[in-house]
Amino acid sequence: MMEILSVKQIYKAFGSSQVLKDISFSVSKGEILAVIGPSGSGKTTLLRCVNQFETIDKGEITVCGEKMVSYNGKETVYAGKAQLRNIRLKIGLVFQNFNLFPHFTVLRNITEAPMAVLKKSREEAESTAMNLLGKMGLADKATQYPYQLSGGQQQRVSITRAMALSPEILFFDEPTSALDPELTGEVLKVIRGLAEEHMTMVIVTHEMAFARDVADRVVFMDGGVIVEEGTPEQVFGSPREERTRQFLLRYSQQ
Repeated sequence: MMEILSVKQIYKAFGSSQVLKDISFSVSKGEILAVIGPSGSGKTTLLRCVNQFETIDKGEITVCGEKMVSYNGKETVYAGKAQLRNIRLKIGLVFQNFNLFPHFTVLRNITEAPMAVLKKSREEAESTAMNLLGKMGLADKATQYPYQLSGGQQQRVSITRAMALSPEILFFDEPTSALDPELTGEVLKVIRGLAEEHMTMVIVTHEMAFARDVADRVVFMDGGVIVEEGTPEQVFGSPREERTRQFLLRYSQQ
Protein backbone atom coordinates (compact mmCIF):
# COMPACT_ATOMS: atom_id res chain seq x y z
CA MET A 1 0.00 0.00 0.00
CA MET A 2 1.42 3.38 -1.02
CA GLU A 3 2.28 5.69 1.88
CA ILE A 4 0.57 9.08 1.43
CA LEU A 5 1.79 10.69 4.65
CA SER A 6 4.76 9.98 6.89
CA VAL A 7 5.36 11.95 10.10
CA LYS A 8 8.52 11.11 12.04
CA GLN A 9 9.53 12.35 15.48
CA ILE A 10 8.15 15.85 15.14
CA TYR A 11 8.38 18.42 17.89
CA LYS A 12 6.69 21.81 18.16
CA ALA A 13 6.85 24.38 20.96
CA PHE A 14 5.25 27.77 21.41
CA GLY A 15 7.68 29.62 23.67
CA SER A 16 8.27 27.40 26.70
CA SER A 17 5.16 25.31 26.00
CA GLN A 18 6.00 22.02 24.27
CA VAL A 19 2.86 21.22 22.25
CA LEU A 20 4.07 18.24 20.19
CA LYS A 21 6.63 15.77 21.51
CA ASP A 22 8.11 13.03 19.35
CA ILE A 23 5.00 12.44 17.19
CA SER A 24 5.33 9.66 14.59
CA PHE A 25 2.66 8.00 12.41
CA SER A 26 1.91 7.25 8.78
CA VAL A 27 -1.19 7.03 6.56
CA SER A 28 -1.50 4.73 3.54
CA LYS A 29 -3.53 5.39 0.40
CA GLY A 30 -7.25 4.90 1.04
CA GLU A 31 -6.77 4.70 4.81
CA ILE A 32 -8.84 6.67 7.31
CA LEU A 33 -7.07 7.75 10.49
CA ALA A 34 -9.11 9.23 13.35
CA VAL A 35 -7.25 11.40 15.86
CA ILE A 36 -8.96 11.72 19.25
CA GLY A 37 -7.99 13.27 22.56
CA PRO A 38 -8.86 16.05 25.02
CA SER A 39 -8.71 19.75 24.18
CA GLY A 40 -5.15 21.05 24.29
CA SER A 41 -3.61 17.67 23.46
CA GLY A 42 -1.94 18.99 20.27
CA LYS A 43 -4.34 17.59 17.65
CA THR A 44 -5.02 20.85 15.81
CA THR A 45 -1.36 21.93 16.03
CA LEU A 46 -0.41 18.62 14.41
CA LEU A 47 -2.80 19.30 11.52
CA ARG A 48 -1.49 22.85 11.16
CA CYS A 49 2.11 21.60 10.97
CA VAL A 50 1.30 19.05 8.25
CA ASN A 51 -0.68 21.68 6.33
CA GLN A 52 2.21 24.23 6.50
CA PHE A 53 0.35 26.74 8.70
CA GLU A 54 3.00 26.17 11.40
CA THR A 55 6.66 25.20 11.13
CA ILE A 56 8.02 22.32 13.21
CA ASP A 57 11.08 22.57 15.47
CA LYS A 58 12.37 19.07 14.75
CA GLY A 59 11.38 15.99 12.79
CA GLU A 60 10.41 14.93 9.31
CA ILE A 61 7.21 15.11 7.22
CA THR A 62 6.84 13.39 3.83
CA VAL A 63 3.76 13.72 1.59
CA CYS A 64 3.29 11.35 -1.38
CA GLY A 65 6.98 10.54 -1.33
CA GLU A 66 8.04 14.22 -1.36
CA LYS A 67 10.04 15.41 1.63
CA MET A 68 8.33 18.52 3.00
CA VAL A 69 10.68 19.02 5.94
CA SER A 70 13.57 17.12 7.50
CA TYR A 71 15.99 17.55 10.40
CA ASN A 72 19.73 17.48 9.80
CA GLY A 73 20.75 17.16 13.46
CA LYS A 74 20.99 20.92 13.99
CA GLU A 75 17.94 22.48 12.36
CA THR A 76 14.85 21.72 10.34
CA VAL A 77 15.22 22.14 6.59
CA TYR A 78 12.09 22.81 4.53
CA ALA A 79 11.78 22.07 0.82
CA GLY A 80 11.95 24.97 -1.65
CA LYS A 81 8.94 27.18 -2.37
CA ALA A 82 7.93 25.40 -5.57
CA GLN A 83 8.05 21.99 -3.96
CA LEU A 84 6.14 23.17 -0.88
CA ARG A 85 3.46 24.58 -3.16
CA ASN A 86 3.29 21.27 -5.02
CA ILE A 87 2.95 19.37 -1.73
CA ARG A 88 0.22 21.77 -0.54
CA LEU A 89 -1.83 20.90 -3.63
CA LYS A 90 -1.84 17.25 -2.56
CA ILE A 91 -3.46 18.15 0.77
CA GLY A 92 -7.01 19.31 1.47
CA LEU A 93 -8.10 20.78 4.80
CA VAL A 94 -11.63 21.25 6.09
CA PHE A 95 -11.77 23.72 8.99
CA GLN A 96 -14.17 23.54 11.92
CA ASN A 97 -15.51 27.05 11.20
CA PHE A 98 -16.05 26.61 7.43
CA ASN A 99 -13.79 29.56 6.35
CA LEU A 100 -15.95 30.34 3.31
CA PHE A 101 -15.70 33.73 1.58
CA PRO A 102 -18.92 35.50 2.64
CA HIS A 103 -19.02 37.76 -0.45
CA PHE A 104 -18.69 34.85 -2.92
CA THR A 105 -21.53 32.59 -4.03
CA VAL A 106 -21.27 28.88 -3.21
CA LEU A 107 -20.14 28.19 -6.78
CA ARG A 108 -17.43 30.86 -6.73
CA ASN A 109 -16.19 29.66 -3.32
CA ILE A 110 -15.54 26.28 -4.94
CA THR A 111 -14.21 27.40 -8.36
CA GLU A 112 -11.88 30.19 -7.21
CA ALA A 113 -8.92 27.96 -6.22
CA PRO A 114 -9.09 25.51 -9.17
CA MET A 115 -9.05 28.48 -11.57
CA ALA A 116 -6.36 30.47 -9.73
CA VAL A 117 -4.13 27.61 -8.57
CA LEU A 118 -4.71 24.78 -11.04
CA LYS A 119 -5.30 27.19 -13.95
CA LYS A 120 -8.52 25.42 -14.91
CA SER A 121 -10.92 27.16 -17.29
CA ARG A 122 -14.12 28.57 -15.77
CA GLU A 123 -16.16 25.96 -17.66
CA GLU A 124 -14.08 23.06 -16.34
CA ALA A 125 -13.99 24.41 -12.77
CA GLU A 126 -17.75 25.00 -12.74
CA SER A 127 -18.47 21.58 -14.24
CA THR A 128 -16.38 19.90 -11.51
CA ALA A 129 -17.99 22.08 -8.82
CA MET A 130 -21.55 21.31 -9.94
CA ASN A 131 -20.77 17.59 -10.10
CA LEU A 132 -19.42 17.67 -6.53
CA LEU A 133 -22.31 19.83 -5.29
CA GLY A 134 -24.69 17.28 -6.77
CA LYS A 135 -22.98 14.52 -4.77
CA MET A 136 -23.34 16.66 -1.64
CA GLY A 137 -27.02 17.30 -2.28
CA LEU A 138 -26.33 21.02 -2.75
CA ALA A 139 -26.71 21.56 -6.52
CA ASP A 140 -29.64 23.94 -5.89
CA LYS A 141 -27.48 26.14 -3.61
CA ALA A 142 -24.83 27.09 -6.21
CA THR A 143 -25.97 30.72 -6.60
CA GLN A 144 -26.60 31.32 -2.90
CA TYR A 145 -24.23 32.99 -0.43
CA PRO A 146 -22.88 31.36 2.75
CA TYR A 147 -25.17 33.40 5.04
CA GLN A 148 -28.19 31.85 3.29
CA LEU A 149 -27.09 28.33 4.25
CA SER A 150 -27.34 26.32 7.45
CA GLY A 151 -24.14 25.43 9.29
CA GLY A 152 -24.32 21.88 7.99
CA GLN A 153 -24.71 23.12 4.42
CA GLN A 154 -21.79 25.52 4.84
CA GLN A 155 -19.59 22.70 6.09
CA ARG A 156 -20.61 20.52 3.13
CA VAL A 157 -19.64 23.42 0.82
CA SER A 158 -16.23 23.66 2.52
CA ILE A 159 -15.74 19.89 1.99
CA THR A 160 -16.72 20.38 -1.67
CA ARG A 161 -14.21 23.23 -1.97
CA ALA A 162 -11.42 21.02 -0.62
CA MET A 163 -12.40 18.15 -2.95
CA ALA A 164 -12.43 20.46 -6.01
CA LEU A 165 -8.61 20.57 -5.89
CA SER A 166 -8.43 16.74 -6.14
CA PRO A 167 -6.22 16.27 -3.07
CA GLU A 168 -4.44 13.00 -2.33
CA ILE A 169 -5.29 13.29 1.36
CA LEU A 170 -8.04 15.21 3.15
CA PHE A 171 -7.72 16.54 6.70
CA PHE A 172 -10.68 17.43 8.90
CA ASP A 173 -10.25 19.55 12.03
CA GLU A 174 -13.27 18.83 14.26
CA PRO A 175 -15.63 19.11 11.25
CA THR A 176 -18.80 19.04 13.37
CA SER A 177 -17.78 21.05 16.46
CA ALA A 178 -19.41 24.29 15.23
CA LEU A 179 -22.69 22.55 14.36
CA ASP A 180 -25.92 21.91 16.21
CA PRO A 181 -26.40 18.20 16.94
CA GLU A 182 -29.12 17.81 14.30
CA LEU A 183 -26.79 19.18 11.59
CA THR A 184 -23.86 16.99 12.62
CA GLY A 185 -25.39 13.90 11.03
CA GLU A 186 -25.49 15.33 7.52
CA VAL A 187 -21.77 16.21 7.60
CA LEU A 188 -20.81 12.83 9.04
CA LYS A 189 -22.86 11.19 6.27
CA VAL A 190 -20.79 13.05 3.64
CA ILE A 191 -17.52 11.98 5.28
CA ARG A 192 -18.80 8.41 5.44
CA GLY A 193 -19.53 8.63 1.71
CA LEU A 194 -15.96 9.77 1.03
CA ALA A 195 -14.73 6.82 3.08
CA GLU A 196 -16.73 4.46 0.87
CA GLU A 197 -14.95 5.99 -2.15
CA HIS A 198 -11.61 5.19 -0.44
CA MET A 199 -10.58 8.83 0.03
CA THR A 200 -7.46 9.01 2.22
CA MET A 201 -8.43 11.00 5.32
CA VAL A 202 -7.13 12.17 8.69
CA ILE A 203 -10.04 13.19 10.90
CA VAL A 204 -9.57 15.03 14.19
CA THR A 205 -12.90 14.46 15.88
CA HIS A 206 -14.72 14.36 19.20
CA GLU A 207 -17.44 12.14 17.69
CA MET A 208 -16.34 8.86 19.25
CA ALA A 209 -19.09 6.67 17.77
CA PHE A 210 -18.31 8.07 14.31
CA ALA A 211 -14.55 7.52 14.73
CA ARG A 212 -15.18 3.94 15.80
CA ASP A 213 -17.50 3.37 12.85
CA VAL A 214 -15.53 4.98 10.00
CA ALA A 215 -11.81 4.84 10.87
CA ASP A 216 -9.34 2.11 9.91
CA ARG A 217 -7.01 3.25 12.66
CA VAL A 218 -7.32 5.49 15.73
CA VAL A 219 -4.65 7.64 17.38
CA PHE A 220 -5.27 8.90 20.93
CA MET A 221 -3.26 12.02 21.80
CA ASP A 222 -2.79 13.65 25.17
CA GLY A 223 -0.24 16.16 26.41
CA GLY A 224 1.40 16.45 23.00
CA VAL A 225 2.22 12.75 22.65
CA ILE A 226 0.56 9.75 21.01
CA VAL A 227 -0.57 7.71 24.01
CA GLU A 228 -2.12 4.88 22.04
CA GLU A 229 -2.64 3.80 18.45
CA GLY A 230 -4.57 0.86 17.04
CA THR A 231 -7.72 -0.37 15.34
CA PRO A 232 -11.04 1.12 16.48
CA GLU A 233 -11.92 -2.24 18.07
CA GLN A 234 -8.71 -2.26 20.09
CA VAL A 235 -8.61 1.43 21.13
CA PHE A 236 -12.31 1.73 21.96
CA GLY A 237 -12.98 -1.87 22.97
CA SER A 238 -9.90 -2.77 25.01
CA PRO A 239 -7.52 0.18 25.37
CA ARG A 240 -4.07 -0.75 26.62
CA GLU A 241 -3.30 2.53 28.38
CA GLU A 242 -4.98 3.74 31.56
CA ARG A 243 -5.04 7.32 30.21
CA THR A 244 -7.03 6.16 27.15
CA ARG A 245 -9.48 4.30 29.40
CA GLN A 246 -10.02 7.41 31.56
CA PHE A 247 -10.64 9.61 28.51
CA LEU A 248 -13.13 7.22 26.90
CA LEU A 249 -14.91 6.66 30.22
CA ARG A 250 -15.34 10.39 30.71
CA TYR A 251 -16.65 10.71 27.17
CA SER A 252 -19.18 7.92 27.62
CA GLN A 253 -20.53 9.69 30.71
CA GLN A 254 -21.12 13.02 28.95
